[in-house]
Amino acid sequence: MNVWIEQIPAKGEVFSLTCAILWAISVMFFRRAGERIPAFTLNFFKNAIVLLLFLPTAYFLGHLSLPELSAKGWFILSSSGVIGICLADFLFFKALNLLGAGRNAIVGCSYSLFTMFFAFLLLGERPGLYHFLGASLVILGIVMASVRARGGLIDSRSQLLRGVVYGLLAMAFTAYGIILAKPLMDGGKASVPVVQVALVRLFAGLIGSLLFLAVIGRVGTTFSSLRRNFPWVPFIAASLVGGYLAMFIWLAGYKYADGATAGVLNQTSTLFTVGLAAIFLKERLTVTKCLGTLAAFGGVAVIFLLA
Repeated sequence: MNVWIEQIPAKGEVFSLTCAILWAISVMFFRRAGERIPAFTLNFFKNAIVLLLFLPTAYFLGHLSLPELSAKGWFILSSSGVIGICLADFLFFKALNLLGAGRNAIVGCSYSLFTMFFAFLLLGERPGLYHFLGASLVILGIVMASVRARGGLIDSRSQLLRGVVYGLLAMAFTAYGIILAKPLMDGGKASVPVVQVALVRLFAGLIGSLLFLAVIGRVGTTFSSLRRNFPWVPFIAASLVGGYLAMFIWLAGYKYADGATAGVLNQTSTLFTVGLAAIFLKERLTVTKCLGTLAAFGGVAVIFLLA
């Protein structure tokens, strides 16, 4: 399988773009599931089912074993999972519930900015002038998307503000988590296989969630929600497409492409998400939302085309 992957031209870019399409589809299902269960509960069970799906995948690929890492490497990879999966995904679902799929996708364009920032801070990747031009357009798009339309999904400015803050924090933690793990995946012969990285991150994120639930005394309540009108169909579909397939391809994109390029291509999910949300979730397409989408995606395109 590795030989087949190596033969794909521009494989990092292909993986990152494919991930964007799959993620946009999964967001539709996550939005439906999030209407009936709390964000933290949704994230906890999503991580649990994705981990179960990754175990046979790791066995099939011959990677169902512990990676050879130093104590520092284990700490970094585990921290990446807690930050990028336990915390970031929870905040993402909170923002999704507050903003809706379309507006949250536009706020999610900030992911490329945070990726550039942490790639510079942790990996020494130097952003060019076009990165800053693209970043300005992304920020403009987020501001335009934050304009509240009458009769829309947002009920108050407070809800809008909280949603944007949750969304920005989610993207910051997601970017930090993956950039933290990137050196472990592209270390040449000593690099950790993508499947093992995914397994460790998922396990760490799941344990982090379980510990949090234990501390606040909600373990029993969380598991009991499985018996009370649980949204199984959208949950399974979202977890399979977005949690399993998209995560695997997302990590592969970062393995084969530089951090900034992978982050930018991931953001094409904005266009797909806004369009699908209007069609399937009946979210209102306002002028400011459309312009914000174009500005944010335009910023991403500037960075990619001039890179």
